[in-house]
Amino acid sequence: MERAKPAETVLELFAVTPPGLEKVTAGELSSLGLSPHMEAGGVTFRGGLRELYLANLWLRTASRVLLKVAEFRAVSFRELVSRVARYPWEIYLSRAEKVRIRATCRKSRLYHSGAVAERVLKGISARLSRELELTKDEEAPLIVVRLFRDRVLLRIDTSGRDLFKRGYKVAPGPAPLRENLAAALVLLSGWDHRAPFLDPFCGTGTIVIEAAMMAADLAPGLHRSFFFEEWRNFDPSLWEELRAEARARVHPPEALILGSDISAQAVEAARENARAARVDGFVRFEICDVRDLHPPAPFGYLVTNPPYGERLSKTAYHLLARVVRERFKDWVVVFLSPDKEPLKGVPLRRVAVFQHGGLDVNVFRGRGQELFRKVRW
Repeated sequence: MERAKPAETVLELFAVTPPGLEKVTAGELSSLGLSPHMEAGGVTFRGGLRELYLANLWLRTASRVLLKVAEFRAVSFRELVSRVARYPWEIYLSRAEKVRIRATCRKSRLYHSGAVAERVLKGISARLSRELELTKDEEAPLIVVRLFRDRVLLRIDTSGRDLFKRGYKVAPGPAPLRENLAAALVLLSGWDHRAPFLDPFCGTGTIVIEAAMMAADLAPGLHRSFFFEEWRNFDPSLWEELRAEARARVHPPEALILGSDISAQAVEAARENARAARVDGFVRFEICDVRDLHPPAPFGYLVTNPPYGERLSKTAYHLLARVVRERFKDWVVVFLSPDKEPLKGVPLRRVAVFQHGGLDVNVFRGRGQELFRKVRW
């Protein structure tokens, strides 16, 4: 008689997202067969090691995935140290000499975040029977501490460097859009991966590359490493199985995927980045002034991040509005702006707001013939 396998521990996981994109990340988790629960700044979900690995491998809009280690009440530093030391930190930190700790404290008797971080470190060191050092080095494991109304929540980062650092930005340009924010724009557009896709202000190509990765079913975490690979409970055979499945899914996209920019330097950087992302065979970049832009098909998706700056952005928005209204009237258009009303007096349909570079940026979406219908020249 075959012996039943022991039940796997259910982990509580938290996908950190830019505020405003929780719904988009929740949709990604749902597509992975998980049951997400949205909170401010992220999405909670449950699962085992398979789900932890899948989330890191496939999430496009999250910043990182955290694992809940413990939750308890503490009203004194002595109690905090004692409670922290009860948990199995050796699973996650057996090789660590230094750790990063981010602590936030609200409405609690322990209100000094620096002192809380020091006591958490002391508790972990007591558990491991060796002294760890606090550091700001991003290569070191990260522990996130949240103290609210005397309740302590301890989470450890499973990802390592931010998930949006895909590794393909080998030729950066000025004020590039983060990869996860570019992916969010593509997802918010509702693109079906079959109609043509175009970014007329492509810069170094981030939006186009993220679109190509989606259309090719290329997992964003396929070619990078993660912190969980250093844990004692890491399952290399499971991880390789999931990576092999992801490699097998990659295929040439059906859609025509285009990027253009007036800057020859930017276009060359975009091509170099596409090669690094392994999608150079799936995309096309061209030097083109927006004034000379023409649609490659009657219908498609135009998704872009026009240049910011007081003078530059006004010019870019008016150029975009004119070209879209004249030539892309049946296309779905999605664009970013730090202004709630980028074209004064013209109400536009805003579908999301998130932060980029310390600014709140707005995402607008609509059909070309309707989006800029009320623009006056």
